[in-house]
Amino acid sequence: MLTVIRKNQQVLMLVIAILTIFAFIWLYNPTDKFNKFGSNNVISIYGRVVQRAEIDHQVRGYRLALALGLTDFVRDLGGMGENEEASVSDFILNLFVIRNQAPALGVHPSDDAVANVIKGLPALQTVGTFDPAKYAAFIQDQLAPNGFTERQMEEIVRDSLRVAELRRIITSPVAIGEGQIREAARIYQPVTAQVVRFERDDFSKNVKVSNEEVAAFYSKNKGGLLSPETRDVTYVVFDLPDAQQKLTGKEKAAAQQKLADQVENSIKLIRGEISKGSAFAKAAQQVAALQPEKVTGLQRDGRVNGEEAGVPVSVAAAAFRLQKRGELSDIIQDGDSFYVISVDGVTPVHQLELAEVSEKITTLMKQQNATKLLAESAKKSLDKIRADMASGKSFTDAAKTVGLKTTILEGIIPSDQKNPKDQQALAYATLGLKDGQLGSLQPAPWGAFAMYLEKRTPLTDAQWKEHQGALSKTILSNEQDLLYLDWLRSARASAQIKMLGRDAGKPQGGGAQSGS
Repeated sequence: MLTVIRKNQQVLMLVIAILTIFAFIWLYNPTDKFNKFGSNNVISIYGRVVQRAEIDHQVRGYRLALALGLTDFVRDLGGMGENEEASVSDFILNLFVIRNQAPALGVHPSDDAVANVIKGLPALQTVGTFDPAKYAAFIQDQLAPNGFTERQMEEIVRDSLRVAELRRIITSPVAIGEGQIREAARIYQPVTAQVVRFERDDFSKNVKVSNEEVAAFYSKNKGGLLSPETRDVTYVVFDLPDAQQKLTGKEKAAAQQKLADQVENSIKLIRGEISKGSAFAKAAQQVAALQPEKVTGLQRDGRVNGEEAGVPVSVAAAAFRLQKRGELSDIIQDGDSFYVISVDGVTPVHQLELAEVSEKITTLMKQQNATKLLAESAKKSLDKIRADMASGKSFTDAAKTVGLKTTILEGIIPSDQKNPKDQQALAYATLGLKDGQLGSLQPAPWGAFAMYLEKRTPLTDAQWKEHQGALSKTILSNEQDLLYLDWLRSARASAQIKMLGRDAGKPQGGGAQSGS
């Protein structure tokens, strides 16, 4: 079946083969932890040594899987986490595990299955039908520059089928009962409850922290008291006109594509001026009549000294991927805008002196000590309330006995997004309680609280029927995720993974992750 996809492409494949030879000269420079070792031997897994070239190849495979839209595959191998470095690492290690385990469980994806997946990829379709021209263009534009051929793309798709089939086999025993669904349905049931609040500020005023304590804290935690790396940057932004931002569907997509084409042409001209010695800001003003923005001390999260700097996180992240001052980023889309950013200067991570952090340490220690006092006092109060309730007192009377005031939470549905966030958090804290039960102490930004559930209103038959199906699917999916991750964690532990080079001898078996 795969030969059908490749039919009549012999001439093109000759061109691609030539391009591939040159592409292999270029090696992707991954930013993940595998690139920290000086030796060509990077890891040992199942007793086999894996060298840097193979790791680099797998990193490019990770990028290609994302480009193909195989997001479930990448997610199931832990490659969709917030930390890119950890995500790439988990994806590669888990992929080695999957390839080892699949044959043992009888998983051998056929060529026909691989071909069907490829023909169904949205990136290779036109109006819902496989488009050989798009397939050929993808090979030339995406595969060859990264050192891949179509057969290697097929192997990535085959890996995705291995993962999907393994997941199906492993999670097939999962079943859920009506009791689980009804318990989860509590999020739709209105609750009436009372809240006991313990304010941290009530305890903070009695806390004192000496200079000696601050100095001792600094000495003990000095290694972690570092300033973040910051960068001085210049960026330009191309915005979609206000009138076009109101468009929808194909019209909006067409407007965005037109702007993207304009941006690409402008950046080409700007790069041309830079190659002649012009600065980025000056070139942007001359070529595209843009007004460059400068930001000093930009952090990875788009902030400056903890304050928003007007730079989207994706744009800030791009600045930290640039290796040279004056180098331009790729074009970055954020909503209806396109950005290009350049680095003017770098301030590396450095050790903070005591004088720079003493105020923050003092505040932190006061909060810690106040929280400790709060917890001790709250425990005594809640224990006394429970004892009084056990002897026959009502919750309200028992709370008054220990001098605590309560507030009423009435008719609040935990899942209702219209509720204020603080009320919703309190309502969620009742989900594990029975009517007439006092819950445990729960942390809050302002201190801590405990919930007393008076009653939970039952769902009507109509409400139960409305929510049962969706809840059943969600619970089943969560149970399957847990079982699959547990299997993957166990399989990875048995793979006897060791990092070589600087971290030789350190096992890496227990870190299976997923973005589920």
